[in-house]
Amino acid sequence: MAKQIQVSPGLPTAALEERVHALEARLTVVTAAVRVLAHGLEDVPLAVPGGRPAAEAARRAYELLLIAELPMPGPEAAAASLDT
Repeated sequence: MAKQIQVSPGLPTAALEERVHALEARLTVVTAAVRVLAHGLEDVPLAVPGGRPAAEAARRAYELLLIAELPMPGPEAAAASLDT
């Protein structure tokens, strides 16, 4: 699934920086979602009996991912959406 980034002399540096920034932003959101899930799966002694921390964490993580879903910049957006 790794994608090679080929830098050609005609490619503007700003376009590459924009793509890297978009990927960094998505990685930040995914990291936050994983952190929420991990926290929900922790076995906390003070947890309310019968509570559903894992389900609540999964819902919050899903919401984080939905909120952060932004269209990818550039003409590659349609092709990239087919890869996911």
